[in-house]
Amino acid sequence: MKTKISIIFYFTVVFAGFSQTLEGTVIDAATKKEIPFAKVGFPSLDLYTSTDSLGKFYFQNVPKTITKIKVTAFDYSVYFEKLNLEEVSNMTITLEAKHTVFEEVAITASEGKLQRENITSIEYSSKENLFETGATTLGEALVMMPGVQTSSVGMGISKPVIRGLSGMRVVTYWNGLRIENQQWGGDHGMGVNEVGLQGVEVIKGPSSLLYGADALGGVIHFIDESYAPKNEVSGYATTKFESNSLGITNEVGYKINKGKWRANFFANYINHADFQLPNGDFIDNSRFWGTNFKGNIGYRNKNYLLNIRFQSTYNQLGLPGHSHSDDPVPSDFIRDERARAITSVAMHVFNNYITFENKLFFKRSDLLIQIGNTNNHLKEFDGKVTLPFLDLNLNNSTYNLRYSTEINKNIELKVGAQGMFQMNRNNFPVESFLIPDANVFDNGVYSLLNIDFDKWRLQGGFRLDVRHLESFKSSADSSILANIDNTPINKTYESLNYSLGFVRNTEKITLRFNVSSGFRAPHLVELQSDGFHHGALRYEKGNRDLVSEKALQFDGTIELHFDHLEFSVNPYFNVIENFIYLQNEGEFEGGLPVFQFEQAKQAYLYGGEIGFHYHPHQLHRLHLESNFSITLAEDNQGNPLSLIPQPNSNTRIRFDVNNKQKIQIKSFILEHQYFLPQDRVGQNEMSTVDFHLINFSIQVGFRETKSWSASFGVRNMLNTSYIGHLSALKNLGLNQPGINFFGSVKYQFSKSINNK
Repeated sequence: MKTKISIIFYFTVVFAGFSQTLEGTVIDAATKKEIPFAKVGFPSLDLYTSTDSLGKFYFQNVPKTITKIKVTAFDYSVYFEKLNLEEVSNMTITLEAKHTVFEEVAITASEGKLQRENITSIEYSSKENLFETGATTLGEALVMMPGVQTSSVGMGISKPVIRGLSGMRVVTYWNGLRIENQQWGGDHGMGVNEVGLQGVEVIKGPSSLLYGADALGGVIHFIDESYAPKNEVSGYATTKFESNSLGITNEVGYKINKGKWRANFFANYINHADFQLPNGDFIDNSRFWGTNFKGNIGYRNKNYLLNIRFQSTYNQLGLPGHSHSDDPVPSDFIRDERARAITSVAMHVFNNYITFENKLFFKRSDLLIQIGNTNNHLKEFDGKVTLPFLDLNLNNSTYNLRYSTEINKNIELKVGAQGMFQMNRNNFPVESFLIPDANVFDNGVYSLLNIDFDKWRLQGGFRLDVRHLESFKSSADSSILANIDNTPINKTYESLNYSLGFVRNTEKITLRFNVSSGFRAPHLVELQSDGFHHGALRYEKGNRDLVSEKALQFDGTIELHFDHLEFSVNPYFNVIENFIYLQNEGEFEGGLPVFQFEQAKQAYLYGGEIGFHYHPHQLHRLHLESNFSITLAEDNQGNPLSLIPQPNSNTRIRFDVNNKQKIQIKSFILEHQYFLPQDRVGQNEMSTVDFHLINFSIQVGFRETKSWSASFGVRNMLNTSYIGHLSALKNLGLNQPGINFFGSVKYQFSKSINNK
């Protein structure tokens, strides 16, 4: 008993010694006047507040550690600096007035940084920016980000493509939790939607050091909304309607922060009928609906931070283009009337995610302990109501340990360990297996060193990964096993990877260079498939002799920073040894093209992104942003690789309006997307012609209340007939959606609460 009391007393004293209060004032650098209602926060602590009408802010029980403070205010540059909370209890922060703020703070898995400070190529966009012009899905919205496109099956199913790589070469994270959702399938989407989302971070190129194996193409990191400021409650409700598919999206959110506890809760419901083609017809069975619930619960006390995040999603997705015909033609899938009810040719997906994030903060270091679990239950129906064609359950348990310490004010070291245990099981009764039952064990250790001096920042590190794959022989009927090779596999793959780079920042120029490696072990579907995959509209043949892919990417960036213009050039060169690809054999089975998994000695992917953001001094409310992305890909024989996205440009013109009418137009946004022809295609692959898309939206507010806002607009304004190169419906000659009018209304509130 005395021992227990001593332990409790010890930790009480230690924890008390590691916390304090912090107060300060935010002022204008030129006028020295206080800046009211500026946002002040610590991203690594997930702790935020706002200055009062006198520019004052106050934090209680902040840990005595070294972290970064972020301060933002309208028409001011972002303040983002390292702060030793042990040495300061009262501070004054000065902000530089600017007409335009170009910088974003990207909350990476390692640490939040200004984009210009990152050594790797990272793109960040808020949910608000992604959906300002009425994108139907998160996948559709991501296309506006440089270097990112999506492959799709109709409107409801899409997956990200980063610099020409997708599926098992792109790793998806949700608030630090790795998402596994059978991403090998061409008709299996991202497993994450936009409800409760704050922003999306795209890390381009091999990212194995911090994210583990498989991230040869990059990482998509989805980040939820922050908690409400201390002693505040807020919420919102929004509804959206789209004309093309008679789609509705309803979403609600509620946030509360009181005392040491805070919580966020979000939910949505989405329902779309078949989408309409530019000629007025409809693509049969392109309908989909889904619902999602998400919650975050946080606890913060002195030097300890706990976040519990959970999410549950259920979707029913029609599979357009599904056919058993030996000679399908476009008219087989086109109707003159739309429908909404899900048919017996569909995919039912039930996802459940949970993660426990623990952080301990010390004087010059911190420790992250994160454990999580994802469960993906996937059913595909092939025409029978009671018997699914495919019924898979994928359970994935993960851990992530990371210790970060400042050796001195210029040197920081991170060491960590990550791993996952994955169980993939086929459920009965079922028509077919597409992959066998299997277990996957991943374990990795890494070290990353950051060195800062003058205007330079250097980073280097290494990582060792080991993956063990074990598949099992099934005793199911031979008819069920017709689409797989039923011989079991027991293999171990391992790889040592590294990353080395630098960034040099001056007031006008940023120079960045990084070389990084990564590896990906072959997947079960690549090793053991041997049959029809109707959802992906092809017959697939696996290859048991496949070995691990290994990537090495060289990435450089030059950025120019001026008061009214930002300009960047970001070329890259990615070499992948033992590249695994699908080769169209030029044959057909059951009306579907036959694809064989093959392996090239080397594949070369190269290209880059160019972009600028211009804000003319004479027109402070006008913003012009544009980016261009291109990826070229070929094997070591000079043969073009298949399924490489079209070069594309995205241009956005935004004009902010300041008026005092009862109904206030806040802004106009005109968006232009141009997809160039793709005629560098693989063997037996169809080329794609170019096309233009124009989107337009108006953001509206109301003078009498800040609680209500609205948005109206149109996508594909010119009703263009087009087929994207990465559309799974391309081989059937099926166009993508025509003109789409949309409108949304949002109600939001926030108020202070007493902390008793």
